[in-house]
Amino acid sequence: MTTERTEKNKSELFTTMPVGKAVAKLAVPTVISQIIVILYSMADTFFIGQTGDPNQLAALSIAFPIFTVLTAVANLFGIGANSLIARSMGKNDEATAKKASSFCFWASLATTAFLCVVLAALMKPILTIAGADEYTFSHTAKYLLYVFVIGGIPTVAGLSLGHLVRAVGKTKEAGIGLAIGGILNIILDPIFISVFGMGVSGAAIATAISNVISLIYFILVLIRINGKTCLTISPKYFTMKKDVSLGILSVGFPAALSVLLVCFSISLLTALIV
Repeated sequence: MTTERTEKNKSELFTTMPVGKAVAKLAVPTVISQIIVILYSMADTFFIGQTGDPNQLAALSIAFPIFTVLTAVANLFGIGANSLIARSMGKNDEATAKKASSFCFWASLATTAFLCVVLAALMKPILTIAGADEYTFSHTAKYLLYVFVIGGIPTVAGLSLGHLVRAVGKTKEAGIGLAIGGILNIILDPIFISVFGMGVSGAAIATAISNVISLIYFILVLIRINGKTCLTISPKYFTMKKDVSLGILSVGFPAALSVLLVCFSISLLTALIV
């Protein structure tokens, strides 16, 4: 009986629930979680500012648009898959929804792994173009080493899973996952930056740890809802067929592009100022 009620509620969200009510159910937790993410991104800057070191603060400004590329990757695959899964569930096409969720997870990880290798290999020229100089380069490189080169994959994996969980109506769980990362980062920042005296490296480690914990939470959510929704990250459902890959990328590309354009503009302004 409980299983039948769960399936009915899940189907209702995508088929019979009034549009306004469905949008509110999906949007409100998402908006709240995004507000927390904004505070999350401000935490590093605030606590590094307390050190009184302008070079470390400048390093964060230089690193921020590069780090935000990870959000663009998550949006490219996550928002695209979110849309395709929702549309597939509306048509009761669970097979396509499973393929979309698997494609989203593994394609986002592969893309992130490639970007991590590129950044690690070309750190100096990339940071030089972004505006790093002899005073800020080492700080910026240390920050990006932890949050991007080492922490990039768990960061994108967590963000992508958040989009997938939200796609099946689990907006509360998605919001909690993002909130865990944000709140934990705010707690860890002063510990690593001030107590341990690690400065910008401490801020990066705190961010990386927070993103890993957020990812673990989403994996636990997937385990809990396994078999109750269409979500799966099993490689056996991964496919490059056009109806899945293009269905995801065509929607996700504008979302990723909007983030990339913001990154580019911030990076350009920072380089010009420096």
